[in-house]
Amino acid sequence: MGGQEVKAIVPESVLKKRKRNEEWALAKKQEIEVAKKQAREKRKVIYKQAEKFSAEYEEQAKELVRLKREAKLKGGFYVEPEAKLLFIIRIRGINAVDPKTRKILQLLRLRQV
Repeated sequence: MGGQEVKAIVPESVLKKRKRNEEWALAKKQEIEVAKKQAREKRKVIYKQAEKFSAEYEEQAKELVRLKREAKLKGGFYVEPEAKLLFIIRIRGINAVDPKTRKILQLLRLRQV
């Protein structure tokens, strides 16, 4: 065996698998790049929205102070508006309701339409 090199024979299936894996790796790399780019854009949009909300809340706070001061000058009081609360209950009819539920509805004055 003087000057000849022995080459390892690589099965075709292994070659195909390597090629496929390389293609997948490349595709995945590209997907990651695209995702990073989109995330950067999204962050900018989110930041702008946050700034807008912040400005809106500051404006509301200033308006509240202005109204309170105005009321004080006129010798009156400024009462802040309270939060609205909706309580929604869906009833299919009062006949088929068990006694405990019926009592709760009665206490909430929901027995009568």
